[in-house]
Amino acid sequence: MQLPSRSLQARLADARGSMTILTTGVLVVILLVIAAGTAITGVHLERNGLQHTADSAALAASQAVDPARLYSASDGAAIHSGSARTAAEEHLRDYPHDTTNTQDIHLVDVTVSEDGTVRVVITARTHPPLAGWFMRGTGTAIPLTVEGEARAR
Repeated sequence: MQLPSRSLQARLADARGSMTILTTGVLVVILLVIAAGTAITGVHLERNGLQHTADSAALAASQAVDPARLYSASDGAAIHSGSARTAAEEHLRDYPHDTTNTQDIHLVDVTVSEDGTVRVVITARTHPPLAGWFMRGTGTAIPLTVEGEARAR
């Protein structure tokens, strides 16, 4: 009965192969960190692209001046919220956000303040790189909400 325990003790005392396990573990951790960094960077880039879309939609909406209000004696803005929303929707339709990772882009809100500043709120859902295949399979996505403002002078 002593023979198996000596063999086990000899194997435990022998350190050959332990560097392979350690190296493999470190490489797995490094690859996970790289994958997480890539996913975070991809989502941030998608958000920046969506921010550009919101800013350009706000600029298009701020240029939708209502001629009837432009020459009236009222002190309010010459931009009507209805015409601003229509212009923002047309802009989103004519210049779509060109990506395969971001989906369900919706114009949520268009408001016009008294000084003529147009505020546009856009929401979307995105799938990060390297993890998008998993998220699409489970039906989950990362929600994005951006606001753009512009004012015609």
